[in-house]
Amino acid sequence: MRDSKYRWKYCCASNVADWMSRAKRISKISKIKISGLSVSIGGSQILSGVSFETEPGSLTFIIGRNGAGKSTLFKCVTGVLKNYGGAIDINGVPVSSLSARDRAKLVAYVPQSSPGDVPYTVADFLEMSRYPWRSLSSEADDRRAVADAMNMTGVEALSGRRLSSLSGGERQKVMIASAIAQESGIILMDEPTTYLDYAHQVETMEVMARVNRERGVTLIVVTHDVNLAIGMASPKEKESQKGEMAGVKVVALAGGRLTWTGPPSGLLEPGRLDEIYGVRFRQFTSGNPCEYPVLVPEMGARI
Repeated sequence: MRDSKYRWKYCCASNVADWMSRAKRISKISKIKISGLSVSIGGSQILSGVSFETEPGSLTFIIGRNGAGKSTLFKCVTGVLKNYGGAIDINGVPVSSLSARDRAKLVAYVPQSSPGDVPYTVADFLEMSRYPWRSLSSEADDRRAVADAMNMTGVEALSGRRLSSLSGGERQKVMIASAIAQESGIILMDEPTTYLDYAHQVETMEVMARVNRERGVTLIVVTHDVNLAIGMASPKEKESQKGEMAGVKVVALAGGRLTWTGPPSGLLEPGRLDEIYGVRFRQFTSGNPCEYPVLVPEMGARI
């Protein structure tokens, strides 16, 4: 009887371990498919029939004017907005069927800005990001995930400080570290370089590239910085493929509708950005054929 009791415990432990391993593997190969997404709020149509999908380990930039529906799309994916038409699937599973905890195992979110009065230290805040895996991971796993995230984002020196004492740029780095420590297969980033100085912008871009390339995390980034979307291709990829970074694409929204999707180089086509943003853009080149030009909107050139 005792032997059978221990065999049962061993089988259960093995099954849990196998399930944990499988769940973490699944979280690392996550992809999203959005089909006919439509959202109406207060009688206003915010999104209308938006459809696109991402591949595992890809990098997708969502661009568009203010009010195009970019943040609303994120709210649907994260479960903040539940009343929408169409479908959102992660690995073939409807987001609407997932609990908040199960959804957090698959999707992490980095907001555009964070409240400055959070009464926790950086270390405590990052430990909270491990909530989706509580009871499924050991304390050692949690500590490792937090330490790795701190190292990757360079916030180790801030670990004992309260978030309320940090600058805006430092808090943004902590928000990104929190998403990394969550160990989800998909990270949504809402204008991650907004309010950051140039040094912090470069640091953020480098972290994004490392998370995407080294860990295979699927990134979906809302941005107004079209040069960020174009500049994420590596020098080697620019030289060999005219900047076509494998797995990188741009999704453009206008008036709540999908107006264009394609590789970053497509933004350089004459009139492309003019149509998306309603203003003319100029291209400035360095003369190096391996580098993309810098795009700048023209003053007084509204369309």
